[in-house]
Amino acid sequence: AINRIGADDADPRDFMSTSQLDPEQCCADIQACIETISDPDLRRLLELVFEDERITSAFKQAPAAKSIHHDCLGGLIEHTLSVTRLVDMLAGHYETVNRDLVLAGAILHDIGKIQELSYERGFDYTDEGRLIGHIVLGMELITDTIRRLPDFPAKKAMLIKHMILSHHGQLEFGSPKRPKIPEALLLSYADDLDAKMFDFTQFIKKEQRP
Repeated sequence: AINRIGADDADPRDFMSTSQLDPEQCCADIQACIETISDPDLRRLLELVFEDERITSAFKQAPAAKSIHHDCLGGLIEHTLSVTRLVDMLAGHYETVNRDLVLAGAILHDIGKIQELSYERGFDYTDEGRLIGHIVLGMELITDTIRRLPDFPAKKAMLIKHMILSHHGQLEFGSPKRPKIPEALLLSYADDLDAKMFDFTQFIKKEQRP
């Protein structure tokens, strides 16, 4: 016999690939990172973004890509946490890098993917994803959030937006701008490194299966 069930009665994790990490723990780790940011403007921006339950819920479930790196449920938050940890390690090595700024950029760089990708019954692009893309969607989300913060410094708003717009590193990779500040450059390399290392790791695991 075959019975039709509603979407709310099925766990998508039974049918789609999922992250090896617990998204709730990843979210807690990102929140702990936010608490270490000393710049009150950047910390409040991050807090306000993740106070929205719709954003947080989608952030914990969404994949980071349709079919490339971290293409699994929970892949977005796994990738974001990994990039955040990478830039945190590297920020202290370069005296020109503002740790608070690069951490904020790392946490927010792919936030637009919660609108770019659909993952209810499989991984695909939304209409917004196809026509606008996660870089611009992410910048729009941050711009809207900053409008709700009175007296948010215009220069900091410009810098955080630049990091989102430039995090793919090259124009031909989809970034409207190339990195022009140390924090943006560090973020773009950490983002690319994490994506490539994930792919290598998955390939090795696949080849090692009996």
